[in-house]
Parts: sequence; structure tokens; C-alpha cells
Amino acid sequence: MDNIEEKVEDVVEEKDLNLIVEIFKAMTKTVKAFTTYPPNNPIYQKFSDELFEKFNSFFELHEDLPLKVEQFSLIYKDKKVFQSTDRNDNMALMLFIDGIREVCFHKGLTLSEIIDIINVLRGASKGDNLDDDVVTLLWEKDMEHFTYFVPETVGEEDLNIPADTAAPTGEGGTTITGASYSDISIRPVSLDLRIPPPSDEDIALLREKLHALEGDNLLSSALELFFDMLKAEKETEGFAGIAKNIGMIMDIYIERDMLNKVIELLNRLQSFTGADIIAEHKKSIESIIDKAGSEKALRELLKGKYDPEVVRGYLLSLSKSAIRPLLNILGDQEDRRVRRLICNMLAVIGKQDIKAVAEGLKEKRWYLVRNTLFILGMMKEPSAIKYIEESVRHPELRVRREAIKILETAGTPDVKNSLIVCLKDADQAIRISAIKALRRLKGSIGFEVIKEIVLGEDFKEKPFSEKKELLETLAELNKNEAFPILAGFLRRKGLFKKIKNKELAACAAYGLGIIGTEDAMALMEHEKDSKDSLLREACRKALRIAGKK
Repeated sequence: MDNIEEKVEDVVEEKDLNLIVEIFKAMTKTVKAFTTYPPNNPIYQKFSDELFEKFNSFFELHEDLPLKVEQFSLIYKDKKVFQSTDRNDNMALMLFIDGIREVCFHKGLTLSEIIDIINVLRGASKGDNLDDDVVTLLWEKDMEHFTYFVPETVGEEDLNIPADTAAPTGEGGTTITGASYSDISIRPVSLDLRIPPPSDEDIALLREKLHALEGDNLLSSALELFFDMLKAEKETEGFAGIAKNIGMIMDIYIERDMLNKVIELLNRLQSFTGADIIAEHKKSIESIIDKAGSEKALRELLKGKYDPEVVRGYLLSLSKSAIRPLLNILGDQEDRRVRRLICNMLAVIGKQDIKAVAEGLKEKRWYLVRNTLFILGMMKEPSAIKYIEESVRHPELRVRREAIKILETAGTPDVKNSLIVCLKDADQAIRISAIKALRRLKGSIGFEVIKEIVLGEDFKEKPFSEKKELLETLAELNKNEAFPILAGFLRRKGLFKKIKNKELAACAAYGLGIIGTEDAMALMEHEKDSKDSLLREACRKALRIAGKK
């Protein structure tokens, strides 16, 4: 009877099995994402959040997720839920090689704990922590909802690993070194890393050998060697030579459409451009990054044959040198989706050099100028405002409209002078946008300028909608000083028979509705039954508005 119960308990429902398989597919992708993208990249957050959701879906049904660890697989109740024979980015092998034979995820697992686990696996896959094995790194994290089991003794016979992945010991045996499991033999050697600058012949020969490397592992191994040499090299010429080699590997990745590898490489190069690097070395690194952002490379990238998320990751890995090429491509790009993508990416990359983005405002092509304004507006950077303000005088109406649209939403008092300029624009829509912006910004300067316009001789000749906006704004900015002006417009309406003066009286009524004082209400009550339909309707609406305050 007990045996029957055990068999029933061991039965794994297909939906559970599928859910667990999806968890570890997501975990593999997340490890790669953490390796490829910096922590502030949205993709980094996207993958970790999705993995967290998958774990939570499982824990809605179960309290624990126990797994046996084999060399190339993870086992849940005798069912393989993860399997890979790849010796790189293989979470089962990373755990197994350091002696872990069982792991268990427990209900309550937090996003922070998931990120800790992924970072340990990421570090192991990259060989970042050769001094600490996976067990030590997991122990240091001290996670409440993730446990693991390491037998007291793990014999070398348990580790079915080819001899060339282990380093010989002094006694002729083999020692597995930390989390190292690549195809490269790890042996203590003494290298003189100072190298003379390569000749053109040397570079051509090396390029030929690099191209001959078949398979990602060998090329990645060569890249790791160059990065190690780069860290150790102090001489300027030697550093530049190593950097060129890395640049050649990047070229090969691009030729083979291995864009994720290019992104990873670019992000690693970016980490070399900190404040502690000497200027000559920084220049060598930047030359490689600049090559990835060349106009030729970017035009190929934006042809539409690559995954959009990968394209975004690639663009976000570039430096400010890509700004000008992207503006050039934007200027002749016909695909609306690609234009939008370029604008979004320039709004991020462009923060490195806003002045370089603003060069697009000097273009003769008005649509490129308008797109540049759109980019500067998306940045939400105070230093971009001065460039936007310069465009309110642009000869092209569509450019001026884009400029005022951005200034209208900027919400900073600094733009008032430009808004005042827009009050005199030939286009009514621009003038009204400027009035609305001044209304939101408030302040005495806006009131005085609008007061001057309202008391001008040509005010009554303006369109009805503009007169209404001006008088409402006048009331909003200074109720006390606006009242006698608006009351005067309303009272003297009987002295004139012209339509323009009737419109003026109606517009004044809307302004009095905003003021909403007893005196203002009395004036509107007096005219709410006016024979003039325009004024009658204005007074009744204004009274309703005032009554709600």
C-alpha cells in the first residue's frame, strides 16, 4: 500500500512539468541577458521580472521546487526539466562541477534572491570569480528561499570532464579549478604581456587566423585572452595593438550576425573607458566602439532583418560618436517604425552630447529639423531647452509648431521669453499654444505681456478662439487687475453694433467666469438673458463654471 502511495506522489502532472521547463528556459535566457546588458538596461529588468513571474506561478501550486543536479541536466521527480551538453552557459554543469548535487527553490523566493542566483551563474559562466567556487558564492549570498546540498566528498571520478579542462597538479593528478569548465586548459604560466605594436602584415595574418576559428567557443576564448592582456598592458603601443585584435573579433561577430556577442563586447569595452584610464588607452578603446557605430554598420543594422530588441541593445551600447551617423540615416529613412526607433535611441544616446544632437537643427531638410526637436524634447534635459527655443523663429511652420509644442509642456519659467516671441507668430495655433503655456507658468511677466495685447487697438480683430484664450489667461494670471478690463469689455458692448465687439463681450464673459467673484457673477447674471445668442450662451456657461468653484 505504501509503495502505491509513493508512486502516486511521484507522478508529475504535465502542466507542472511544462511550467518547470519554462522556468529554466527563462533562467538560461536571463543569465545570458545579465551577461549581455548592463543592470540599468530595460531588457535586464524585463528578463528578471519574467523569471520571477514564472517562479510565482509554480509556487501558487506548490511549496517547494526540489531538483537533483546531474552533470548536464536538472531532475525533478525523475523527470529532466533542463538538459544541455554545452559546456558554456550551462547552469547544471556550473553547479555540478563545484559539487552541488541537489538544489531547492522555496515558496517566498524574492526577486532579489533570483537576481543573486543569476549573478552567481553569470559570474561562473564568464569566469569572473576563479578564486571562489559557486558554493562559496551562494553561501555568501545567504538566501532564505534557496537551499542546496553538497556531499561531504565528491570524487574526481564523479566529474566526467575531459582531461584538457583540468589543470595538472604538481603530483601528476588533476584538480578542477573553481567554476572553470571551458574548453581551454587552465595552467599557471608566466607571460610577458608587453608586446610590440603589430605590423600590417601581423594584423593581416591574425585576421586570417581569427576568421578560421570555427565555433563560438574558440572565438570567445581568443577574445577572453585579449581582454586579459588588455588589463595587464601598460604600454600605449602594446595596448593599441591588443585593442585592434579585439576590434577584429568584433568585425567577425558583425559579419556572422552575432549581434548579442557584439553588444556584450561593446559593454565590456565601455567599462574600460572610466576615469582611471589614461587618455591614449581610452582613445584606442573608443576607436573600436566608434567603428561599431559607423554609418555603414548602422545602415546594415537598421535594414529590418534583425530582432528589434537586439537592435535596441546594440544602439544603446554605442557612444556619442554614433549621433551624427544616426541623424544622417534619420534624414533619409522612409520606414516610419525605423525613424521612431532612431528617435528613441538618440534621445538616450544623445544625452552624452546634446550639442551634437542639436546640430540636426541646422539641416536644410525641415523634417529632419522637426525630428531633431522631437528628440531634444524627449530628453527632458534643461540644457536642451536653449536649442529648442532657437527654433521658434524657423521659417518652416511645421518646425515652429513642434518647437512650441515642446516648450508648452516644458513647464520651466526659463522659456517665457520664447513663448512671448511666439505670441506674435503668423500662425494662430502657435499663438494659442504660447498663450496656454504662459497661463500654466503664471507670473507677472506673462500677465503684463497679455494685458498689452488685450488693450491693443487690433485686439478685437483677432479670431474669436484667440480672444477667448487671451482673456481667460488674463483672468487666470491676475484676477484683481483683470476684472476692470473684462468688465469694461462686457459693459460697452451696447455701444457697438459690429460683430467683433459682440464677440469681445462674449469672450470677456468667459474670463469673468474664471474670476468668479460676486461682482463678476452680477455682471454675467445681468447678461445671461441677452438678445445676442453668443453673449447669452457665454454668460450661462461662465456662470456654470463659476458655480463649480
